[in-house]
Amino acid sequence: MKRVINILLSAALVFTLACPASAAAQSSELDAAVAYLRQTGVMVGDQNGEMHLDRGLNRAEMAAILARMTVNQEHLMADKAFYAGQCTFTDVPEWAQVYVGYCATNYIVAGYGGGLYGSYDPVTPAAACTVMLRCLGHPETDWSFRTAVQKAVQLNLAPMESLTGSEISRGGMAILVYRTMAQLGWDTGDIPESNPTEETINYGKPLTRNADGSINVPSDGSQYVPQAGDVIRCDDGSNYTITDVSRYDANMFASGPLGPLPEPTCDWSQFPEVELPAAEVRRSTQENGDRLYIRNLYETRRMLYTLYNAVGANPETWQNGTLATHPSGNPKVRISLTIDTDQGTESFWPWREREIVDPFNSSPCGTHCMEAWDVYKDGVFIRTEYIVLHVS
Repeated sequence: MKRVINILLSAALVFTLACPASAAAQSSELDAAVAYLRQTGVMVGDQNGEMHLDRGLNRAEMAAILARMTVNQEHLMADKAFYAGQCTFTDVPEWAQVYVGYCATNYIVAGYGGGLYGSYDPVTPAAACTVMLRCLGHPETDWSFRTAVQKAVQLNLAPMESLTGSEISRGGMAILVYRTMAQLGWDTGDIPESNPTEETINYGKPLTRNADGSINVPSDGSQYVPQAGDVIRCDDGSNYTITDVSRYDANMFASGPLGPLPEPTCDWSQFPEVELPAAEVRRSTQENGDRLYIRNLYETRRMLYTLYNAVGANPETWQNGTLATHPSGNPKVRISLTIDTDQGTESFWPWREREIVDPFNSSPCGTHCMEAWDVYKDGVFIRTEYIVLHVS
């Protein structure tokens, strides 16, 4: 990592450019970021110069951006053959080998194992923040992949609203790169100040509150980490107070806090889009206790991504690098993130990946349904329950 820092400092000295005064006066930070990154050649558009800011980017494109912002391009091109030779991954296109090789050599990026880098996989907000923190040399003892977004917001590398969802947009990446370059010493001009509160750093989109202060649980699939004292607005209009979350990451059956969501081990873009269900907060007051059931959309994503990777690893459902279909053209695997209440289901807790993978491999074809719910009783967090159903 010391070598990376030395390169970064050299790059900052060699590549410091005067940002035009008009850039600071542009209507938005995104406009300023795009103009600056285009000017410096760090982030370029397509053959027509279009930046496609609403679209995502893949890991090969991310490596190109990282290399351009951290090393003198003349040096990189002079040693092009060396760095391309350092790219030992088998799934990197020729144009990107020099960039991936450089980034891997300097420990900015890593692959999945088995010789795969995942060149065409989308870049998640956590992955984008992770590589920027590595560029800045922040020790990983202060953050993990799971908390990379939190750390990036704390360091004012990006606004939280640009880091939500399952993948970062090119516009969100532009702001993240722009602010990181400023901290590396590039003369980017003024960066808006940010004073994130604890509430805005909740592993996802900032929580919204009602007039009485009660919390609306996130509906975008970001993670809600409950705190003792949180007052949750229920679907029936009532409020439910959480009093004890001691078992949240300390379930007696769990080995410890969960890690980050799964990263792609196959091309997820081949799967038909599966929309997350609506957020739900169900309350049930009975003689045996006041219970609360919160649909956990973040853990639903964990189940979904685990299934995606299981599909990609099964020769019956993934053939020649492609999602397999029946001779009729219909998909062999269908996925639903909701389950009818009158259907027989199986549930498990705490999280165990094999509870998704093993049943799938035993009967891969058909419809695989899954849900995740946080369960409370009398204000006390009990468990996150994972529910599955297979329909042939």
